[in-house]
Amino acid sequence: MKKVLISGGSGLVGKTLTELLKKQGVEVHWLSTRKGASAEGVTVHFWNPKSLEIEKGALQGIDTIFHLAGANVAQRWTEKNKRDIMDSRVMGTQTLYKAIAESDQKPSRFISASAVGYYPSDYEKFYTEDASPATDFLGSVVTEWEREVDRISSLGSRVVKLRIGIVLDKSGGALGQMIPAFKFGVGSPLGSGKQWMPWIHMEDLARMFIHAAKTDEMTGAYNAAAENQVRNREFGRCLAVAMRKPYFFPAVPAFALKLLLGQMAQIALMSTHISVDRMKEAGFEWKHPELIAALKDVLGK
Repeated sequence: MKKVLISGGSGLVGKTLTELLKKQGVEVHWLSTRKGASAEGVTVHFWNPKSLEIEKGALQGIDTIFHLAGANVAQRWTEKNKRDIMDSRVMGTQTLYKAIAESDQKPSRFISASAVGYYPSDYEKFYTEDASPATDFLGSVVTEWEREVDRISSLGSRVVKLRIGIVLDKSGGALGQMIPAFKFGVGSPLGSGKQWMPWIHMEDLARMFIHAAKTDEMTGAYNAAAENQVRNREFGRCLAVAMRKPYFFPAVPAFALKLLLGQMAQIALMSTHISVDRMKEAGFEWKHPELIAALKDVLGK
């Protein structure tokens, strides 16, 4: 792996992945929807997934594509935003398919983000990668997204899909939204507090993408989370310990979350307990396997 192209490179995961790749001497290129965009130590190419457009030469010499781009799911689910969430993933992947198909030199590897929203929410089930998908909005998004990703294997690239859980990063995502309440000592469980939270440290997730690219035997879907997953109530307790804050407020009722967040409350209330055996069998070793230590590391950066 010498020269890579990242869609969504300026996002939370993309930035961490970029820094790890650069430390390994890899030449990093990004795709951006902003014309004239630039970033330190990175070559940026323009693309417009809405019109399936990508800058000529963006794939020249590229041996690996990391596909991370997609509209933020953590926004109010208006009909417009739901279309953006779906279209940004499906059309972004279609744009890359078209570019690869038209390129003289095909990338050897196509490593794509996916999400645990693929699985139906359930308090007790333990999901492996061969489980049937959910039929709700998130399940439909991930199913359509993965269908487009899978098409790329027909072009000769090895395709890997990482079904990502809750990424620990204090500057954004689910953890970033939880920190303010805990900072002021009013953190509490959400809904029943029984929902499983398949967390993963940001660094481990970026390392998984690199491991997937470097491991020729990896193909298809892999769950991307830590092995030691916990329920929401326990996650809150661990966050309170890591922040040295109290944790005694009553749970926020599900109906209150639905009033506040609308349909998006599904994200806070969904329960997904996933197996990471396939990732272990592929030889991946977690650097941050324990939640409290992982939270302390993230909060200390």
